[in-house]
Amino acid sequence: MGQKHILVVDDVTINLKCAGEVLRERYKVTMAKSGEQALQLLKQVTPDLILLDVKMPEIDGYETLRRYQVSEYYKPIPVAFMTADTSADSKERAACLGAADCIYKPLKPEMLLRHVEVLLREKQA
Repeated sequence: MGQKHILVVDDVTINLKCAGEVLRERYKVTMAKSGEQALQLLKQVTPDLILLDVKMPEIDGYETLRRYQVSEYYKPIPVAFMTADTSADSKERAACLGAADCIYKPLKPEMLLRHVEVLLREKQA
């Protein structure tokens, strides 16, 4: 089996760089700086996992996921939201939308890798 592909979506460049540095050692990584850019990429690529920032301008992560799920290009790819919001409301909203996980910011390299590895293992099982 080839290298796993992860789409990382975040409007903050430093978050993209940090996630990219951690993940590129083990995975193919594609990055998007907005929900709209991610939706366009998902018409062309099929990643094994999507890491999606919640708070973004224009369309947030929740709306990005909702739009993807109703698009003709939809494929059931696990999505993990990346957020600093640890509230029960945020977790419930993510679960209702079908998110596989929430990864909390600030991103810690070891935790990010652990979440990604578990999600990819679950997808493969």
